[in-house]
Amino acid sequence: MAVKEAHIRDYLAANLHLLEEGMSLVKIEYHLANPQGATGRIDILAQDRNGLWVIIEVKRAKGPARQALHEVTKYTELLRREKALRKDHIRSIIVSTSWSDLLTSASNLARDWEHDLKGYRITVGSDGAILQVEQIEWKPDPFDPRPTNVQNVELYASAEEREHGWQKIKLRAQEAHARNVVGFDFDRVRDIETVVGKYALYYAIGRISPELVPLQADLDVVPDEGDEDNPWFEIPTAYQQNPAEYRALHHICRQARGARAVEVGNPDKFTALLGDDRWQLQRVRRSGAYATSDVLGDTDLCNAVSGKGAGAQILYTGSADPRIRLRWSTFTQEALGPLVGNNDWSLLLRQWFEEAVADPTCTDVRVHVYNPSDLVQTLIYGLTDKTRVFEQYVPNLTAVAKYSDGRVRATQGYVAWDGERCPDLIQRVRLVFREPLHYAAYRWAGEVWTVDSDLLALLGLRYVFLDVSQMNENVRLGEFRIVDNGEICRFDGPGEQVPYFRPDGMPFILRDFVYDNWGEVNGLVQDYLKVLHIS
Repeated sequence: MAVKEAHIRDYLAANLHLLEEGMSLVKIEYHLANPQGATGRIDILAQDRNGLWVIIEVKRAKGPARQALHEVTKYTELLRREKALRKDHIRSIIVSTSWSDLLTSASNLARDWEHDLKGYRITVGSDGAILQVEQIEWKPDPFDPRPTNVQNVELYASAEEREHGWQKIKLRAQEAHARNVVGFDFDRVRDIETVVGKYALYYAIGRISPELVPLQADLDVVPDEGDEDNPWFEIPTAYQQNPAEYRALHHICRQARGARAVEVGNPDKFTALLGDDRWQLQRVRRSGAYATSDVLGDTDLCNAVSGKGAGAQILYTGSADPRIRLRWSTFTQEALGPLVGNNDWSLLLRQWFEEAVADPTCTDVRVHVYNPSDLVQTLIYGLTDKTRVFEQYVPNLTAVAKYSDGRVRATQGYVAWDGERCPDLIQRVRLVFREPLHYAAYRWAGEVWTVDSDLLALLGLRYVFLDVSQMNENVRLGEFRIVDNGEICRFDGPGEQVPYFRPDGMPFILRDFVYDNWGEVNGLVQDYLKVLHIS
């Protein structure tokens, strides 16, 4: 005859030391009223040696065991609401004879819940006595194999050579314990004569499980042990962020695969490749977790590699509901990622996020960021590329919040100009970059962003925010925000105190700066083109 759950409960209540020393009984079957629904009874309410209230739910079979999670969360909420207990003064324990249907869901709750949750497996005798108690070890957080910023692109002369290259990449990746690799086949469809190979293979290394990292010890790769502290060894950014994945890439690249050219990739380069109409994406290749998942679509993997989920240094597009706290937290971090070094936009966007989440009726936020932090590059490419409009190279930020009552808040981040001409523009630029080769050195080292704001300030330019709204066919300007000495200054649109607007009330933008200083700007661009050979 099966032992009744009540017998186990009563035995445990009389022997709480089996769970923890110093735990004392408050009441068995503690009744809790629920004004909004069914009332409930806590199997055992106790206090631990530190005075915390402990909800103990006892379950005997698989079916009731699955109810335990519902009950501990319900009773925790009711204790706080009906008994005025502090959140940090409540914890829970689930005691069950069976954990086969409970362990996975309980592990998820234990990891992410703000309250402490413990579990115990018990063995009971025929009389209800507890013979054995074993604390449950929760399952660890599932490993996240997302693609990293460790990326490469290879050009091949034929599709067959590219196929052969992919097979070798997978093999070498396995040797380096990089089980998750995603590849993208791009075919050149225009201007074929300008590239050494019309068949591109772009691939990204997925995260390597920490338990596999020690197995890389025998790989003949760089950096060697101790190089991290060697001042003469330049540690790549990709290694600093993802050392195991970088070692795997180096192991892959040590073996020739017949590629005509090999280039280092990054999320922004992949995004540019996706948007280049001279290249056409033909196929997405998968290995490891990517190959076995029937949930991750090709679009999901494209977004992950391009940094739309995280990791982009220049370009980001994403959205989130502020009411979903976990996603909101990661979303705001992702959106701020490309703004490293752009202190003004970083401060303005953080404040904008705080205002959005402070309004409980905000249901959707969408952000687009393009922040190259390189004014010289913007001018050179924007004024010489005949296939794109100038604005496609200009830094821009768009933030839109939607509210349940139908309101929409749209904010535009842009480069504003104070309207003062710069007849000595080239001399001002030389205060930051002595000559084009000096700029080239900064660009090669990836450090232009460190002086970008200094250059803008010398030219009367700065990063600002402006609220805008569409009224029929007219654009209505709202609040204008600018950062001054680390503080956000707010203005209700154009006025005598704000020099960043034209006489007609519209904002001075970078195009206005270029137009009014065309001779000097064009002279700067031509000087740099002679040295940098940018086409």
